[in-house]
Amino acid sequence: MVLRFFKGFQPANLILIVLITIIFWFKVFFDSTNSGLFISENALPLYQLIVELFSYINSSFLNKLIALILVFIQAFLVTAISNQYSLIGHRSYMPILLFVLIILNFDNSLQIQAIYFANILFLIAWIKIKKAQGKQQAMSNYFDASLLIGLASLFYFNFIYLVLILWANILISRPGSFKEFSMALFGTLTTWYLFLSLYFIAYGNTYNVLNLFSFTLSFSDIAQLPTSVQIAGSFFVLLIFIANLTLFKYYVSLNINIRNNLKLFFSLFILTVLINLFTNSSTELIYIIAVPACLFLSLFFINLKSKLLGNILFVIMFIITIGNLLFADKII
Repeated sequence: MVLRFFKGFQPANLILIVLITIIFWFKVFFDSTNSGLFISENALPLYQLIVELFSYINSSFLNKLIALILVFIQAFLVTAISNQYSLIGHRSYMPILLFVLIILNFDNSLQIQAIYFANILFLIAWIKIKKAQGKQQAMSNYFDASLLIGLASLFYFNFIYLVLILWANILISRPGSFKEFSMALFGTLTTWYLFLSLYFIAYGNTYNVLNLFSFTLSFSDIAQLPTSVQIAGSFFVLLIFIANLTLFKYYVSLNINIRNNLKLFFSLFILTVLINLFTNSSTELIYIIAVPACLFLSLFFINLKSKLLGNILFVIMFIITIGNLLFADKII
């Protein structure tokens, strides 16, 4: 019954999901120790401008409100892409809920962060990627998408590796041309060339972009997370594993479009996990990991034949999230 409701695509479904999200984060608005703004000494120049703007305004409530709006924009973009291009073969608001539940279990601080802006730009790039499907010549689409990913990396540098997703999409969709592969890289290079040129003109010295490439194993960071977060994370990893096994069983019966989407979800999920494990990243990367994860799980719940199992897993997911919010130390 619970799962059936959240599969829906009616205004009532959307309203309830939005209310649930606000309730989950309601307490954060009254936390005086939370400024609602993530400040980093190593912030890239574009995000540093945003930090300076909101530091000047100096309103923690406004910061948290804008952070919540930015989270909603990400969740709505994922769902809009899913519904517009039939990523999961079913029009539903479920990806919004699953996106929110996933990130809540790893980052409930509700602070404006660089990754919010980077993720929004990446999702807009994904729209460009989907528009390339069916075109014989899609060089402009891949250039535009690459340009947006480059802009995203100016907020959060590790997004630069998502250019590989453009190449993966070219390979999955159809045999691509060398020009398309080149355009998928050239857009990002153009963005950084313009940025470095403007930086030199403005400051009179070069920006050391090589220092941004930082590779370090982060397995130890996972062990330092609160126990409740580790439990929640383990549950979602297990759930995604079950979803993959189940979807593999249904794979032959799925249409070609959904099969290609599954391949892209899997590519994005693996790439983002690798970025999280082997680069200088932390739990904020859950915002990009949540994109393929929420679509995987939506596809799983929608196609699951056992209604009882689906409802049980869905309820457990809610219980774990509530328990995590009640007992985990706040991640800042």
